[in-house]
Amino acid sequence: MQLRKRAEKRKSFVEKTGEFLVDRMKPDRPGKGKQRLQQELTALSGEGRTAIRDYYVKKVSVSLTVLAAGLVLTGVCLAVYAGGGRDVLTQTLERPGYGEGDRKEALTVQVEGEERSRQLEVTVQERKYTDREKQELLDRAMRKLDEELPAENESLDEVRSDLYLPASMEGGAVSVSWSTIPYGVIDENGALKDPEDENGTLVEIQGTLSCSGREATYIVSAKVFPPYLPEQERVRRSIQKEVERADASESYEEELRLPESVEGKSLTWRRASESPAPAVLILTFVLTAAVYLEMDSQVHQRAEERKNKLMLAYPDLMWKMTMLLGAGLSIKGTFSRIAEEYRREKKDRSESKKRSRRSGKDQVDYMCEEVARTCSEMNSGVPEGQAYERFGRRCQLPEYIRLGSVLSQNLRKGAKGLTDLLETEAEASLNERKNHARRIGERAGTKLLLPMVLMLGIVLVILMVPAFLSF
Repeated sequence: MQLRKRAEKRKSFVEKTGEFLVDRMKPDRPGKGKQRLQQELTALSGEGRTAIRDYYVKKVSVSLTVLAAGLVLTGVCLAVYAGGGRDVLTQTLERPGYGEGDRKEALTVQVEGEERSRQLEVTVQERKYTDREKQELLDRAMRKLDEELPAENESLDEVRSDLYLPASMEGGAVSVSWSTIPYGVIDENGALKDPEDENGTLVEIQGTLSCSGREATYIVSAKVFPPYLPEQERVRRSIQKEVERADASESYEEELRLPESVEGKSLTWRRASESPAPAVLILTFVLTAAVYLEMDSQVHQRAEERKNKLMLAYPDLMWKMTMLLGAGLSIKGTFSRIAEEYRREKKDRSESKKRSRRSGKDQVDYMCEEVARTCSEMNSGVPEGQAYERFGRRCQLPEYIRLGSVLSQNLRKGAKGLTDLLETEAEASLNERKNHARRIGERAGTKLLLPMVLMLGIVLVILMVPAFLSF
């Protein structure tokens, strides 16, 4: 109790306001369209009406918070922009920097002698550099190239890794285009193209820098050597070169003689065989997923089969109960007689199957199985009325649920005319069974539609292909 009082004291003004509005408006009352939400709230919390009320209090409180924040922000905006917009200080607008592009500004202008202000859109062009600023940018870019162009190389006298050849500098203000002589040793991005001369190749690198129409030329020389490679990569390249050399020199021969040694190391050649392990692994995952989904599909099929068989067996159950009740048996005796006959028939089928040494899947009578389970529950101490209601719920069909409720009420209230009621239900269920059987047949016909279309296509191919070939 004390904890609840402390919690009440800690509640904010918004939460208290939310509780007040919920108590006044009563949105937590049961009503149409709220049943599912309220059932979910009760199931999630297990607190019944308390959880539903707390949810609506929180919902209203959050809505009030958002509403209050929006109103405050609206008030601030009205106060700031009450004058019709921001004033342009000292009659100036900040110009966009180089490369940022033009910017459009929505302004209001008040003309002297007019009461109403005018709306005007002003385009502010990006800032342009003066000739002096252009030259400073070009000079600064060339100084940076002296420092950054070697990249990871110690100097341009010995280049063994890629160079830094940027396409733009100084934040995009300076653009650079590159060319190299001889062509094919270094590309325009600075990457080396597998130089082979161990003595080095002298390359002239020329860059043309431009800044808003002003240009400058940057020229430098670099001596390019083959890159340092790990031993495995170096040996691989050597083997590749030897194979290419042998292929070029012996192209007139019927066979290609592979090199027997490289760099003093003997070579043993084999044909590469591709391991099926990746394919087997993928196939394993696919089959696992297929089996997993197929098992779910089989469960669904068995559930649908059980539902159909229970539906088709319902009229038989009604007629059996009507005859046995008319013969003077009680409801419990009726269930016991049906269960006993089913056990006896099941036993006879099993013995006949053993004598004939046949194997196969036994056909399950789901209705009799549920009746037998109900008898077992009553024999184990479950109240008779509760056993009938559980029988209907296990069958999961409206007809069986209704039957379980009728049998349970008959025990409690002692209603008369149960036999007539069951007889009427049996006659009605016969019509329902016919309709259900018709629906099953329609679904089967729909499933056969695709195979029939495929067969039609095959027949058309058989008839038309010879006709086309005869022309």
